[in-house]
Parts: sequence; structure tokens; C-alpha cells
Amino acid sequence: MSREDGGTRMKVAGKSVIVTGGASGIGRALAERFAAEGARGVVVADIDAEWAHKVGARIGGVGVGCDVGDPDAIESLVRTAEDAFGPVDIFCSNAGFTDPAPGDISQPVAAWRRIVDVNMMAHVWAARAVLPSMLEHGEGYLLQTISSAALITGPSGPGYTMTKHGALGFAEWLTLNYGHRGIRVSCLCPNAVYTGMFGRPHDESTTPPDGGKLGEILMPEDVAGTVLEAMDAERFLILPHPRVGDSFLRKATDYDAWIARTRTRLLGMR
Repeated sequence: MSREDGGTRMKVAGKSVIVTGGASGIGRALAERFAAEGARGVVVADIDAEWAHKVGARIGGVGVGCDVGDPDAIESLVRTAEDAFGPVDIFCSNAGFTDPAPGDISQPVAAWRRIVDVNMMAHVWAARAVLPSMLEHGEGYLLQTISSAALITGPSGPGYTMTKHGALGFAEWLTLNYGHRGIRVSCLCPNAVYTGMFGRPHDESTTPPDGGKLGEILMPEDVAGTVLEAMDAERFLILPHPRVGDSFLRKATDYDAWIARTRTRLLGMR
């Protein structure tokens, strides 16, 4: 399939893929879907090495223990993927976590630095590690799992909110500066998804709980399907929850009114 600029769309079949945070949740669903779509090889990376290996073996790929906040660990991860499956075609920078004290701006300095390293700088380290090879081959895909918090600040913690905004800005910079050289960038910005953050244990596939004031909670597997469709269309923003886009539009139209409404809503959630 051709793009308007004359290039070809990225297809998953036959490609080499890395998925960080791939031991559970959205990451695992993505890894499973990429394997099912015929990827040449999928490397499942996670700080939980045991489950990374389990998921990797289950899908016929490779599991790697990896702390994405460490640039050296990202470099090592990419070398492992290249040794196993050749040059990396798709890097899914999916790992992330939330503040240990969501409502506390006085959390320790080390906690601030850790969430910056994992939620924001990990996207930088990933791009630095794979861009040279992708540029040499004239194409590559950077899929970044960010959050609806990058677009519409909500009940999440201060570190989470700050880093997700920063990650979106970096993704915009990447596509503006490398899109013309065949580098595609997509940002997955979901709202509530039934992952470990919402109490879903490993290998649990029950119906997600009622989201209440958070709205609909989606299954990771459904989100993965949305991602594949968006990658085929090469959409920059992937919004599995349509209401996120609606709120983002209202925010852009009248920022002050959006702040007032959101402040009232958040106070009501306490």
C-alpha cells in the first residue's frame, strides 16, 4: 500500500519488533498481536525478567529483562534484538509507571528522577539506539505508549502528568524532523485500560471493572487491535477512547473553561 508521498506503508509481517513493558498489560497484548500478524521476530522486554521470558517463549520470540530508564540497558536490548532477528524495524516504547504518591508534590527527588527516566527519557534512549539503523534502511516505526494524560491532565500524579506531556513533545519533534526520511511515529494515548495499574494480574482475562468516573475501561487486547489499525493508517495520535479527543478539542478551544471544568471534576473525585 502506498502513501501520498510515494513511499510504502509499514506492515508488521516480516518485521523485527521490540516491545518494552511487554510482560503484561498493553505491552503483552501488543507483543502477542505482532507475533500473530507475522512479525519476523518479537523481543519482549520488561523489568520483570521472569515474565518477559515467559511471554517471549509463548509467542516464539525472545524475552529480555530490561530497565528502560537506563540508556545502557536500552543499547544492550537493541543489540540483543539485532543478534536475534536483524535490524529493528519497529520499536514499541511502552514501559511506564505512575507516581508512588500521586497527590504529593513533595515526593523524594529520587522518585521524581526515576519517573522522568522511565516515562520520558526511555523514549529518547530508544530513539537514539534504533534511529541510525532505521535511517540507513530508509524506514522504521517508533510506537510510543504515552497516555491520555499527555493531552488532558486528569487524576494522575504530578510526575506522571509532566513526563507524559514531555514524551508527547519529543514524539512530535521526532516526526517533524525525521518523517521525511521514512521514520514513522505514533503515540498511543489511552485513558483507562485494564492492566496491572487497575489490578489485573498476570494471565487474567476477565471483564474489566466498571470505571465509574474514569469512564470505560478497555481491555489491552482491544487496544492492541486499535494500534495495528492506526499503524497501518500511520496516524500520529492513537486514541482508543474517543472522548479523549473530544476533551482535547474542548481544551484547545477554551483553555480556561477546560481548566475550570476539570478542577471541579477532580475535586469531586477526592
